[in-house]
Amino acid sequence: MIEKRLRHTRIYEQVVEELKDLIASGELLPGDPLPPERQLMAEMGVSRSSLREAFRVMELLGLIDSVPGKGRFVRKPRGEAADSRNMPLEDEAVLELMEARRVLDPAIAGAAAMHAMPSDLMKLRKVLSRTEKNLEDIEKRSQDDFDFHLVLSEATRNFVFINIVKMTFNLIMATHERIYSLLSDKEAFLNEHRAIYEAITDHDVAAAQALAAGHIERIYKTLQEALALEVK
Repeated sequence: MIEKRLRHTRIYEQVVEELKDLIASGELLPGDPLPPERQLMAEMGVSRSSLREAFRVMELLGLIDSVPGKGRFVRKPRGEAADSRNMPLEDEAVLELMEARRVLDPAIAGAAAMHAMPSDLMKLRKVLSRTEKNLEDIEKRSQDDFDFHLVLSEATRNFVFINIVKMTFNLIMATHERIYSLLSDKEAFLNEHRAIYEAITDHDVAAAQALAAGHIERIYKTLQEALALEVK
């Protein structure tokens, strides 16, 4: 079922990709049990610790469920809401998403400042250059926002951070026109991204964390106030 072609570095990431491929191809369907650990270890040529780390990541990504005493299963879709990419978020969900980012964004920025390489900095500069040109275009500005935070996550060299950012922005993109129309202070948006970039360039972990925290806090409060006014 699975070829022994996994690299010896960051093995759990490769295991996750193999299992995701099985789910995407339909070889493992929603509700199906995952093969036993011993079988997967033998077929993939990996250790139990690497396999279990991959399971933890897949649970975090919402791809599998672990049932004590029964094993691990491919997660079943939660009704029609399973395809979150096409489902606009309710106001409460928008704010909950931003609350989560208040915790995650500073951690990601700090890790990026610690681990960023010249290639990451070059990608960030390109995104900032595009953003400067696209400020008046909501569609392009939202894509630039995603690209900036995705490059930040990639600079952390942390597989979990990368996938969390992808999941977060999949949800945001479902309601992006409304969210970005409420975030009307476009210059602040660009300047805050520039400041985060400068801190990462300097490998200043504390500054990157503080700037990212301030950035998402402003976004959270702006959306909170705007959505409250709409309700009134």
